[in-house]
Amino acid sequence: MTYPLLFPRGECSWNTEMEHVEERRTAKRTRVTQLQYYAYRLSQRNGFSILHNSGKLFQQYIVDAYVKNEGSRLHFLRQNQEDLRIELYRGLLDALECRAHNENIRTGKLIILPSSFQGSARHMQQNYQDAMAIVRKFDSESKIRTKDDIGKFVSAEPPDPCTDLRLFQIVTKCMVYGPCGTININSPCMRDGQCCKSFPKQFKDDTEENVNGYPIYHRRATEPVQVWKYSIDNRWVVPYNPWLLKKFNAHINVEVCASVKSVKYL
Repeated sequence: MTYPLLFPRGECSWNTEMEHVEERRTAKRTRVTQLQYYAYRLSQRNGFSILHNSGKLFQQYIVDAYVKNEGSRLHFLRQNQEDLRIELYRGLLDALECRAHNENIRTGKLIILPSSFQGSARHMQQNYQDAMAIVRKFDSESKIRTKDDIGKFVSAEPPDPCTDLRLFQIVTKCMVYGPCGTININSPCMRDGQCCKSFPKQFKDDTEENVNGYPIYHRRATEPVQVWKYSIDNRWVVPYNPWLLKKFNAHINVEVCASVKSVKYL
């Protein structure tokens, strides 16, 4: 048993014979998939949960669950190449085999990943083509062009707690970066004494546009607030959209990318 602290009574984990409860069972779906099982386990509910309060052990559990689910998907694709109509890629397979022969490379069995497999090269290429279609579809009037437009959608400051206490609490809880630098030199983002994400940012009295990159957002030099054991000012706030933050109550980084180069990079 890998996680005795999370399952003190020795509860069983997912297995191929695990069935849906009666009210969720259908003629085609009688068994619980691995993804469904872990989605159920990770869902937050009312009341105390050992799993969600176990700190880094919970993080390790999530990583293990992801790796197991991805491994199962890859195994399915490896075993069902014919059912996935891989013969349509015969020309590609021939080209790869010819290249391996010419370069004296010994190759194993070639496995084609479909574009539906998230994270694969074809999946990323399709996402890029979708992004390019959006750029091509909408005209220049649809783009975020002015500093005022940027301010309508993205903020890099916590709101006044007197006017929007809930948003202020979410920002200070979910959207404060680090801290790192001289405040915390042991932060994972530190590279050669500098933050790899360029925090803390610089104070700015006004938003500054960038032709082929992210804007430099408006960050006033206001009084710092206490977050955990640190005094944090606007330089540490990750850009966010107020509506999305209040909707999902989670860390959601929102950036303005209004150029082809930015979309291709993303």
